[in-house]
Amino acid sequence: MKNIAIAILLVAAIALGAVCLHQQTQLTQTQSQLASVQSQLKKKSEADEKTMFAESRAKMLQNALTETAAAAGEQSKQVAQLQKSLVATKTNGANPFGEMSKMFKDPAMKEMIKSQQKAVMGPMIDKQYAALFQQLNMTQEQAATLKDLLQKKMLAGADAGMSMMDGSLDAAQRADLAKQTKSATDDYDAQIKQFLGDENYPAFQGYEKTVPDRMTVSQFSDQLAGGASPLSNDQQQQLAVAMNDARTSFKWTTDYSNKNPSSGDYASMFSEDKINQFTSEKEQFDQQFLTRAQQILTPEQAAAFQQFQTAQRQLQIMGMKMAANMFAPKSQ
Repeated sequence: MKNIAIAILLVAAIALGAVCLHQQTQLTQTQSQLASVQSQLKKKSEADEKTMFAESRAKMLQNALTETAAAAGEQSKQVAQLQKSLVATKTNGANPFGEMSKMFKDPAMKEMIKSQQKAVMGPMIDKQYAALFQQLNMTQEQAATLKDLLQKKMLAGADAGMSMMDGSLDAAQRADLAKQTKSATDDYDAQIKQFLGDENYPAFQGYEKTVPDRMTVSQFSDQLAGGASPLSNDQQQQLAVAMNDARTSFKWTTDYSNKNPSSGDYASMFSEDKINQFTSEKEQFDQQFLTRAQQILTPEQAAAFQQFQTAQRQLQIMGMKMAANMFAPKSQ
């Protein structure tokens, strides 16, 4: 993971989503089962023995539903509190991420988050690396092997992000954690290089640099899917390549996409001045790239893309400010 601070925010989002999804799925399934049984009871057309069995089962399901609803309600309160903490500022030296930090120390919660991460990463790799698999003429077995290595590499960064959620860590401990993560991801890169060989590895390196832009374009494409002006595959490819070229050639003064402080001093990395500078540069970049994107998109698509840019930029700036709160010195 190139940027652990950003990985932390992604882990938090996955965690909150996992909690809500887990509880909502349980509740929905139980409600569906209960409705089915209650429908059977209304008919009252079978023998008393079967009816008694159905009533008994309904009662059990009703109890399960009550318990699940209670758990979901309690979990919703916890999620609401955590979300409130995410946007709170530090007061009286307190860490607004304290509750989330406690949650990430729970072994059961950490395992659930890891499970959700694996569930998310698999389809994501299939979607974002499909073009590379095709470019390298990989068999299904070869693609599966590379996918496994990519997933392990990503999980190493995600694990680091989870560990970074511990509010008790100081700058030195975070620096050590960053070094350990780099060592782990470098090891997976070495395995990928060995698997692909010297001939194909440069193609992999070049492609991997475009993945963040491909993910952005994929999100925009999903937003337009099913509407009157969906993106064609050719448009998606052109937009991703153009975005990567523009992003890597732009003269960023403050660039969070590829850097981690070697000292572990993330507080300085996310200072108010640097966030403001990044905000100004991001607005400038988005406006410049919009002009380029208009050459690829239809007028309707371009208008939607401009709104997409604004929403994405606002979320990114919010993420920077959340990171600033997380890494601010405890004395503040």
